[in-house]
Amino acid sequence: MLAGSACWLLLATGGCGSAGHGNFFESGLSAGSSNAGTTSAAGSSGVALSSGGLGSGGLGGGESVAGNANAGSGGSGAGCAFSCGDGGRAGGTNLAGDGGSEVGGDSGQAGSGSEPTVCSPFAPDATYLPSTQHCYLVDTELRTFADAQTHCAELKAHLVTLGSEAEHDFAWSIHSEEHWIGARDGKAPKQSGVGSYSWVTDEPFDYSNWSREQPNASKTECVDGGACYEHCAFQWKGGEHDGLWNDRYCMHTVASICEWDSTP
Repeated sequence: MLAGSACWLLLATGGCGSAGHGNFFESGLSAGSSNAGTTSAAGSSGVALSSGGLGSGGLGGGESVAGNANAGSGGSGAGCAFSCGDGGRAGGTNLAGDGGSEVGGDSGQAGSGSEPTVCSPFAPDATYLPSTQHCYLVDTELRTFADAQTHCAELKAHLVTLGSEAEHDFAWSIHSEEHWIGARDGKAPKQSGVGSYSWVTDEPFDYSNWSREQPNASKTECVDGGACYEHCAFQWKGGEHDGLWNDRYCMHTVASICEWDSTP
């Protein structure tokens, strides 16, 4: 509608190329500075225009554009719905500010914060690992091994099982503090000696990454008195390097990681 050099809409402020701060009609459209389209763009409810003309500015303004005063950033496209002069496509990248919505960019992201992931239906903070196509959730609540497994089961998951070095490294990367993994040797707390370790899912125990001289079923004190022994596995920081496995008394309380063997 405003193509070419006519730019009749801008006559009230001296034409297409002047910066000005006047108002157009009664609609609240305001002309900003040459920074229009950035967080300092003029106007709280209008479309900010650049001093070089409508065709070179980015989207600016405030709530009427993309949700608040931080909406938009300078782009190479037309700075408003009606262009004057050389205008590219409306939008571009980074069009919407916090709490705003995408206004027409082809690669901009609306709002701030993390985007939903494929694992979000399980839990908002669940993480997806492409190599396994599984979902994982860190539980920082300190629980016994049995309580951690029960908590995961309530989420229709299980304590994490580490079937490869990549999965082992991933588990440590999402929680680099000690946490239960879903392996135990099947012995009762007061039985000494190391049993045969297996995963809680009964999948093959083909991969392990124990610290040197672990597991050793070390003797410890039972919660109800007497001697107990370590029969449950966890990742820890005390080995030759962080993240290796150790055994621990199953009644101790540490964090844990839950795993879903599929996506929602």
